[in-house]
Amino acid sequence: MYNIDYKAMGKRIRAKRKELNLTQEQLAEEAGISPSHIGEIERGTSICSLAVLVNIASILDLNLDTLVKGINDENADSAFSEILDTLSKDNKELYIKLCENIADTLK
Repeated sequence: MYNIDYKAMGKRIRAKRKELNLTQEQLAEEAGISPSHIGEIERGTSICSLAVLVNIASILDLNLDTLVKGINDENADSAFSEILDTLSKDNKELYIKLCENIADTLK
């Protein structure tokens, strides 16, 4: 059985929300919940329903698996693909070269 780390999940939600320059109020409005509930979810002090979690993932354009579990061996490929999808062609090439260099260093 998988145990969800709600504090870590909340940190991922907060980080992505801030990356998108959304306030808690804006995210809450789009998700159809109260701003205080978003705050509780981000702090990991409230367990939200699956429907709310799916809405938040959709609004933040996050893969649900990555949102819940973070990046791990099972979803690393999709996490890298999601990053690549957001980049221009030139930046994709740079990103791949950087990843290759980092991988070579870590071998």
